[in-house]
Amino acid sequence: MSKKRTSKGLSALAVLAALLLALGLAACGGGDDSSSSTEAAATEAEPVEESGGEEVANEEGGEKEQVSVAMELILTGQAFGQEIEEGIEAFAAEDGAVDVSANGPPQVDPETALKQATDLLAQNPDAMGFAPFPPELWTRTAKTIDEQVSPNVLVFNERPASEESQVSAATVQTFVGAADRTLAREATEQGIKGAGLGPDTTGEVIIGQCVPQEAGVLAMRTEGVKEVLAEMLPKTKPVVFSSGASPQESLEAWSSELSAKQNPAFVIGVCTEDGGSLNKIMSEKGYDFPATAMDVAPGTITGIKNGNLVGTSTVNWWLEGYTATRMLTEAARGAEIPEGWINTGFLNITKDNLSELEERSNEPEKFFAAEIEKLFANGMPEAVPIEDAFK
Repeated sequence: MSKKRTSKGLSALAVLAALLLALGLAACGGGDDSSSSTEAAATEAEPVEESGGEEVANEEGGEKEQVSVAMELILTGQAFGQEIEEGIEAFAAEDGAVDVSANGPPQVDPETALKQATDLLAQNPDAMGFAPFPPELWTRTAKTIDEQVSPNVLVFNERPASEESQVSAATVQTFVGAADRTLAREATEQGIKGAGLGPDTTGEVIIGQCVPQEAGVLAMRTEGVKEVLAEMLPKTKPVVFSSGASPQESLEAWSSELSAKQNPAFVIGVCTEDGGSLNKIMSEKGYDFPATAMDVAPGTITGIKNGNLVGTSTVNWWLEGYTATRMLTEAARGAEIPEGWINTGFLNITKDNLSELEERSNEPEKFFAAEIEKLFANGMPEAVPIEDAFK
């Protein structure tokens, strides 16, 4: 996908019209000579080229430099990837003077993502953001991106390293996103409490992890789930299985896993598609066990409404896309990107506050207005150490 917004054509017409007007006045015998009239008209024409960048009028009547930003996304075929893209597009439309080129594979496909990132870099953007999933495969490409657009570069969605101990050696030192271990802990705690489970609960807890990982974002989520189970349901046995990344893979994987298990004590998925798959299968098969999810796929909200799902905890994907794009745009105009973690947070949802999720989905600009104002109150958002995003 590629999103472009530019005023270059209008800018050229404005300059041409001003020059023709000046020449016409001189030919009619105006008091000024043709040289001074032309210079005056050119001076008044908008926009004016400065520092190699085109400028356009902003809402306050000043001038805003036209810049270009490249964004390499992740899993654009899933709901969360599309929310990130919507946040990117929302800022581009709000700014009006940034050309955004965005791309990303619809499913888990690191090879395609790396090629897309290289192709975006070939467009010579002024700034670039990318989601390195998984980070260990992006080492070389991250260095190439940094060499070309530094210091106007950041990562979003996925940290620049899979392990906390590796962060200091990562090429890119700015991360925009959420703390996935914390999200998983809160989702699990919310699910256990909502289901009325206690420390005497026994049996298996089924944990769906869509892509097998021993490190990285999904592994952190699974670890967060296990930590809460050890604290709140110490007599249960965690069972982790690969729940599939695409909607169809997820549905098939969950159907197979649940048909092989007898009356699990608790079920939770750590990936976007899990909630929708659980709701569909539970409704069709008549399964009755406590279940919860993370993120929001089609069917997740229905599952919460009908009681199949206790709730969900979802990253503020739209805000993540908006924030990363705004930071890169301002950096392309001369602002300094802070090193560290920019926390765009997440939202815990149960049946009691479903209206918040619906407002976030329907009117994200309105829903996040206060948070955006807070993030950018002093220019660039304030950052904390990236290591904190692993907690």
